[in-house]
Amino acid sequence: MTRRLSRSFTFRAIPVALAAATMLTAVPAQAVPGCNTTTAAAGNSTFTISHGGRSRTYRLHIPRNLVTPAAVVLSLHGLSSSASSQQNGSGWDATSDSARNFVVAYPDGVSRQWNVAGFNPNVDDTGFMKAIVDHVAQRVRIAPNRIYISGTSLGGGFSHKMACTQADYFAAAAPVVFHLHSSPQDYVCAPSRPISVKEYAGTRDLLVRYEGGTSSVAGQTVTHLSANASFQKWAQLSGCTGSPVTTWSRLTSNVKEYQNCAGGVKVGLASLSCGHGYCTDTSFGSPTADAWKLFQTQTTPGLPADACAR
Repeated sequence: MTRRLSRSFTFRAIPVALAAATMLTAVPAQAVPGCNTTTAAAGNSTFTISHGGRSRTYRLHIPRNLVTPAAVVLSLHGLSSSASSQQNGSGWDATSDSARNFVVAYPDGVSRQWNVAGFNPNVDDTGFMKAIVDHVAQRVRIAPNRIYISGTSLGGGFSHKMACTQADYFAAAAPVVFHLHSSPQDYVCAPSRPISVKEYAGTRDLLVRYEGGTSSVAGQTVTHLSANASFQKWAQLSGCTGSPVTTWSRLTSNVKEYQNCAGGVKVGLASLSCGHGYCTDTSFGSPTADAWKLFQTQTTPGLPADACAR
């Protein structure tokens, strides 16, 4: 069905994981950002950097009394939205201010889109994410093995893509209201290692339906898996065994998690009684605060815990 995207959040589904196994080959070496022993002033800033022949912008939030080396969370907006809307609506600033050990970067997509699910096919958003981290590292002493990604709708789709294709760089991903998708096939989901992924799905979402199916927005049609099929696919890719454990439930909402996965990772699905966007529950809290509980336990194998440790 065709629907108009909300101003703040947008949809798109994620490429389907066609890769079977999960098991690991050696993690490719990644460039480590330069050492910076100082920390920029706390607060919000907007930066413009050059990447891929374009001027690209992102917003950066640094909490007061930041503990370093700090983790970095990349939070991506939905289709037709913006970095400022994502910053104002996602709740990541508040989570960062409470934890005080990570900063949050909010990128702006070219034409308010991301290179996934048929959108922006000629834009190097993967390289842009890494360029942002390098730029942040010039202002904050960071932990290269604690780089995380989350996003809403199409931004969630790109978060899936990064977990599928850049597991040697990102420690974990938390897509919001976007499932892995089966078409268009613009990438193959074949992570280089088991990786923790926790998805937040709206059981009443009419754009990216909980049961899966086809959605059409802004000239693109995407066929996505159901939330549960996406959850099961990630469990397969990360070598999870046994049955998922229900870690929280209230009325028609619940959170399920595979806790016995290869490499000590976890794969989760939060099924929340809401529509397309961030939703909270008085007992569950916010998806961002919940995602941080997972993120803070996950690191990328082979990368240093401190950019200044040589």
